[in-house]
Amino acid sequence: MLTAVKINSAKPAAKAYKLSDSGGLYLLVQPKGAKLWRYKFRLGGTEGLDALGSFPEVSLAQARQAHGESRRLVSQGINPVIARKERKQALLQANLAREKGSFATVAADWSGTTAKGLRAATLKQREREIRNDLLPKLKTRQITDINRVEVTQLLKDVEKRAPEVARNLRNYLWNIFEYAIDTGLITANPVPTIRVLKKRDQTHHPALLPDQIGEFLKKLEDRTKMNEQTRIAMLLMVLTACRKAEIIGGKWEEIDLKSGEWEIPEERMKPGHPHWVPLSAQAIGLLRDLRKLTPANQKLLFPNRRDPRRPMANRSLNAVMERLGFSEDGTPHGMRSAFSTHFNEEHAGGDDKSKAGKEAVEYCLSHMPMGMTRAAYNRYAYKKERRAILQDWANYIDLLRASKPKSTNAYG
Repeated sequence: MLTAVKINSAKPAAKAYKLSDSGGLYLLVQPKGAKLWRYKFRLGGTEGLDALGSFPEVSLAQARQAHGESRRLVSQGINPVIARKERKQALLQANLAREKGSFATVAADWSGTTAKGLRAATLKQREREIRNDLLPKLKTRQITDINRVEVTQLLKDVEKRAPEVARNLRNYLWNIFEYAIDTGLITANPVPTIRVLKKRDQTHHPALLPDQIGEFLKKLEDRTKMNEQTRIAMLLMVLTACRKAEIIGGKWEEIDLKSGEWEIPEERMKPGHPHWVPLSAQAIGLLRDLRKLTPANQKLLFPNRRDPRRPMANRSLNAVMERLGFSEDGTPHGMRSAFSTHFNEEHAGGDDKSKAGKEAVEYCLSHMPMGMTRAAYNRYAYKKERRAILQDWANYIDLLRASKPKSTNAYG
């Protein structure tokens, strides 16, 4: 019988040798000093060898325990080596099944199968919202264990600070669990109906009235209340009738100051089609001023002051309106509404010329005409008319700033 003293005092020799314990258990001492536990057994007339680990990682007591378990298997006609391999394989399969059934894995699989066709910005937002609000609580949870009560509570917690994000998360969750049903992981969807969330307020972007726009523009000239880049961003949004994200995410490579054109690629456009913006003389002047303020190697028109690799914060322009005292009456997006109202009133008739004028205004706003497919959309439609409209708008804005609001409609 072996003892701890015998084992510890065993020295390596030129050839490997055995130190026997009992019942076929022995310690194999290798020439390089390794001490390996082995169990020699016979099953069905065939000799077998079971490796039980090495000393001192496996102690004498642990080796005897493992040896006892292997002997019981042999007595039942079971090969302990094969049985151990099967246990390891079963454990591996169980771990893989658990990993496959975890919320994080199912969500990633769903995201991968549904990403095609989504705009980069949409996909990035989806990934960010799932990462920030779902994974911290559900990442390692088994998809089969998640219930409606906890999903509802999670959504309500998010709704308190970000109602729209909560709605997005509810949609993501619904589709993730539907995917889990389709792949055979679960049989029922635990995501609650949309009724558990507060009814969405209809999106409304209040617009300033003409005299308010004039007053706003005068206050915007006060450069002590904001930096020059933010002021220019706000003015460009007014002059181009572009959406806020299109302005603050703008890149110099999209702009040709010589031809007075701004080509915004489809991946940055909410409607998902590219947009051509004819630049007024006033807009070109602002961009020339901005170019002087921007480092030559800077790709973005309006880089974030904390991280120049990213565009300015999404709320920067809203903050301008708040700072100047106009947030109750209008929003940055409302400037598009003011533009639309102004020109649609100009083209209120039912004749062909008025209809063409209205369509040109819609193209200025990057709205796809009713019934038109994305493939058929022509970003350059009504080029001459749109250039005239945006120049007319810029001239009108100058008049509003000078408190002389009247139309100078150059088109129609």
